[in-house]
Amino acid sequence: MAVKINGFIEGTQPEELVKLLLSLASNWGDVFDTNKLKVVHLSGAMTNVVYRITWPKNTTGNDERTVLVRIYGEGSDVFFDREEEIRTFESISTHKYGPRLLAQFPEGRVEEFIHAKFLLYQLLIFAILRFLHLLQPK
Repeated sequence: MAVKINGFIEGTQPEELVKLLLSLASNWGDVFDTNKLKVVHLSGAMTNVVYRITWPKNTTGNDERTVLVRIYGEGSDVFFDREEEIRTFESISTHKYGPRLLAQFPEGRVEEFIHAKFLLYQLLIFAILRFLHLLQPK
């Protein structure tokens, strides 16, 4: 399992992740201070390590921005075609069936964090199947 070091995830080239987060924060007009990042490991992912990363949007710190950082599991690319996964993720996102893809880096991606209650597994499968049936072949 990955280990957090200085608020970031071991083995993910933190400089690249920091640059991505800084770029996102800058695009949103946020004040980005790496010393104020909150990193929380989220359980439940089967092949990835997932973190919720939060930072203050402004200097007063009364409003926060939250993203989800997904670190691909070591060796999981043997089971998944990452390019196909990203295309599918973007398509589902475009149709508003899932979170937005905010950025990518070699070891993972940054996604919109959706504050929501737990979805029942069956409802999630239903939504994905419904979406896939709506897709038109090229």
